[in-house]
Amino acid sequence: MRFLLVFLFTSIFAFAQQSNQQIAYQYFINGEYEKAIALYEDLLELNFSVSYYYPYYTSLLKIENYNQAELFAKRFVKKYPKDLQYQLAVIIAQDKSGKHKKASYAYTQLFKKINGSRIQTQNLANTFSRNGMYQKALDIYLISEQINPNHNYGIQKAQLFGKIEEVESMLNEYLDEMERNPSQRKMVISQVQKFLDNDGIKSDKNYMLVKKLLLSKVREEKERTDFTEMLIWLFMQSHQFKMALIQAKALDRRTKSDGQAVYDLASSFLEKEHFDLAEQAYSYIIQKGNENPFFVDANIKRLYVLTKISSFKNEDLSIIDDAYKDIINSLVKNKSIVPLLSNYAHFQAFYLHDLINSENTLKEAMQIPAIDKYDLAECKMEYADVLLLQGKIWESMLYNAQVEKDFKEHPLGHEAKLRIAKISYYQGDFQWAQAQLETLKASTSKLIANDAMQLSLLITDNYNLDTAEVAMQLFANADLFKYQQKFDRALQTYDSILIIFPGHSLTDEIYMRKASIYLKNGKVREALANYEKIEENWNYDILADDALYKRAEIYENKLNDFESAMKLYEKILLEYNSSIYVAEARKRFRFLRGDNLNNN
Repeated sequence: MRFLLVFLFTSIFAFAQQSNQQIAYQYFINGEYEKAIALYEDLLELNFSVSYYYPYYTSLLKIENYNQAELFAKRFVKKYPKDLQYQLAVIIAQDKSGKHKKASYAYTQLFKKINGSRIQTQNLANTFSRNGMYQKALDIYLISEQINPNHNYGIQKAQLFGKIEEVESMLNEYLDEMERNPSQRKMVISQVQKFLDNDGIKSDKNYMLVKKLLLSKVREEKERTDFTEMLIWLFMQSHQFKMALIQAKALDRRTKSDGQAVYDLASSFLEKEHFDLAEQAYSYIIQKGNENPFFVDANIKRLYVLTKISSFKNEDLSIIDDAYKDIINSLVKNKSIVPLLSNYAHFQAFYLHDLINSENTLKEAMQIPAIDKYDLAECKMEYADVLLLQGKIWESMLYNAQVEKDFKEHPLGHEAKLRIAKISYYQGDFQWAQAQLETLKASTSKLIANDAMQLSLLITDNYNLDTAEVAMQLFANADLFKYQQKFDRALQTYDSILIIFPGHSLTDEIYMRKASIYLKNGKVREALANYEKIEENWNYDILADDALYKRAEIYENKLNDFESAMKLYEKILLEYNSSIYVAEARKRFRFLRGDNLNNN
């Protein structure tokens, strides 16, 4: 019985002690240092444990009780005479209390005792760092590396150089670390990205410094390609796309590879709609010959790009048409050619307006033996689009429904479902469209989910606002005309809504639609005028930053009016700082502000 009572008492005591320790540490974390000190003093009386050392000592420093901190640290020096971190704690307390001369001498003597071990080095450096003494923490690492050259503290030194704002040294340490340890590449790029992001809107000094250091590393590179690849990344980050392509080609020639780096870059150009550079990159891959693993795909995507940059003049379209025919005729008619045929069918339908031959091309593609099921699904959806262009609504719905059924939980199935929702919307069946869109908002494809969300919001915000839903019906009809490239009818229908329903919530959407039609047909000034109306009258609306960014792009890419573009990009940064366009606007602004970015 007596044993049981002792056991219970001991357990209760231990539990209470542990509870107080947790409470004390929470006080410390919360910055309630006096409360933490009171509890830690009780705990230390019961058990002079090293686990209480750091929070108690630090709390004493925080309330500027330096004498008590010094005395406390001395007790640990007595207990652990060979552990330099406690000797250092004594010196720091003396230094903070105003005993600078004594502390200075003591620092010098302590540094002489450093043996270069990792544990000792880390403990001493951390002690300095926690007290904001970053230069001295850095000195510890430098001394330790001199004593033991096999030990390296590149990342720690880089972080400390950053603290004392010696940014070039910081970057050099990160780059050296990547050279020593390629597995640290992602971490280094992440740190460099943060450094670039800290650059001011009207400054490019960070970019220029990183570029200088990387170029120096590239010149020294022989077997490895890490720094060249990072330089390409830097050019892409800074919108120096042409320079990125030059470097990628040079790297490919140096390594005598299959063009993977250039191909990946081309895909990035394509995604960013830099079609001229994408075309150059794909052409480079094609020149490697038909034995190259990217040859067919590069041809497919190059033709797609040529279509995008065409002037829609008959002679341009004829050249692209001939190019499609040449490459199709040069390749064996097997399953690998199906994506090319699908793209050609799209070109025939949407650019040549040759719907009959587009159908025939797709039928040929879908009848190729052993066709991949995913390529077949793509062809079916393309065929559905051609049917929709012809006004064959239900037939189009049927083909999309087949794909949706066959690929229920796959992005292809989600894409087909989205197209079904759009057709329902075009038909004015808004409730059915909404039902489809609700399930698509959770799609694993961000693009599909975003498209579903946008169309859903359009319907939600504008449906049932007038008793007959006439405005929404007209708007959906106009969108169908726009899709079918019946642009005159689309514009007429959009304008009728503006006349019949002045001030309707669809007004800003109409201006966006009209602007995109004018832009597609090369009527740049008309497009600008419609985007400007949104800013003038709907600057509080969700589309305001979209319109602003579109205007900036037009001034930059269509009119070469870089000054106007810069003003608009800057406006996004200053007035729409939560916009999704902020990052791109910042990069475009920096690119346009001066020629120094183009200098090597």
